Amino acid sequence: MERLDLLLLGGTLVDPRGGTCRLGSLGVRGGRIVFPKGEKPEATRVLDASGLLVAPGFVDLHMHDEEREDPHTVERALLLQGVTTALAGNCGSGPLLKRIRPHRTSPWLHLGYLTGHRALREEVGLTDVYLPASPGQIDAMKALLREELRQGSFGLSFGLEYAPHTSSEEIRALAEELRPFPHRWIPVHIRYDGPRCLEAVQEVLDLALETGLRFDLSHFGSMTAFGFTRQALELVEAAWEKGADVTLDCYPYDAFCTHVGSAVFDPGFEERWGKGVEALEAGSGRYRGRRLTPETFAELRRDDPEALVIAHVLNGSEVRECLRHPRCALASDAVLHQGQGHPRAAGTFPRGLRLLREEGLSWPEAIRHATSLPAEMGWLDAGRLEEGAPADLVVFDPERLVDRATFQDQLLPPEGIAYVVLRGQVAVDHGTIDPVPRGSFLLR
Repeated sequence: MERLDLLLLGGTLVDPRGGTCRLGSLGVRGGRIVFPKGEKPEATRVLDASGLLVAPGFVDLHMHDEEREDPHTVERALLLQGVTTALAGNCGSGPLLKRIRPHRTSPWLHLGYLTGHRALREEVGLTDVYLPASPGQIDAMKALLREELRQGSFGLSFGLEYAPHTSSEEIRALAEELRPFPHRWIPVHIRYDGPRCLEAVQEVLDLALETGLRFDLSHFGSMTAFGFTRQALELVEAAWEKGADVTLDCYPYDAFCTHVGSAVFDPGFEERWGKGVEALEAGSGRYRGRRLTPETFAELRRDDPEALVIAHVLNGSEVRECLRHPRCALASDAVLHQGQGHPRAAGTFPRGLRLLREEGLSWPEAIRHATSLPAEMGWLDAGRLEEGAPADLVVFDPERLVDRATFQDQLLPPEGIAYVVLRGQVAVDHGTIDPVPRGSFLLR
């Protein structure tokens, strides 16, 4: 046999698509997986995987890496927990490719971008998020979006809660631009959380049924886990039966995080959630780690609107219900501001896998939520442990895998990750990241 570039010896190989685990060895040649046959082959580098699980690298379809001045923190935090492929630009905040690509010449993982609705609005001079677009502005945004899709954008993201008066006409007109471009999708941060979330979920389901395009209900649990998750899932299941092409993702925390100056915190949020500012914690800025008061909340809204705030308002059992749904992908919604934010940026995948195991899923079933399921949702060549598949891998100790990031120390890396491999190159070795970025900038 021809010499291998890398050989993982004696691990438990987890196939999320086939639903199996088996003891064996895995080789890499030319950045692709090969399964050695017969006696131990020669390899340039050999790693002992005894007692460890060998799985496809995790696929994070919902993260944020839009801060041009910080191209490293979020990517490295995700890489350390085993994420090898990620899509940024969600919730309508995705930058135009021409603006972000010069700042992402050497990603730490395989990184693609969605085009954000709000970025399109800003590009045509519509900076007031409370205004609907005019017909002329919609036409200008359509032209911009077409060019983005030609250049390799993975799709169009909406953050309707952040631009609350976006008209249905504006949404449909932009969504229709994806029709000539195969394998593009439309993740949506829905218009309402809390009591009106069912109405907001139905809005997206109706769009999916009317257009035939693929929509994603972003961070589903954070929008519905106020007593409405079961009803919301029933709406989605009914739409699936009618043929709607709709996907789901969720992160494993009972607290969400977003910018304090956003419309999410407009007057009335206390009534929506049944909790006031005492449930809000500063995730970044001068009050980081402290619960807010009416005075500090007002100060941040006025003086530091980009500061991140963590809202401890979700029902944890509903988040679990969403996570364990067989068609819900695990996703981080990682977002940081000046290197600070929410522990989900550093802990989502170990934490989510642990919760799924607690819910009774086998390792292949749990790992599917983090690999083959999201890869198939996003039409990505990832998430497979098969001959010829990309050699993007995570190797971990199932007994030691645990998230360590907390709301006080938000970027603590997890325990239990032995190796992370990108295209056959070891990118993480027991918590140490290779100083040479091994990722790539993905274009559809």
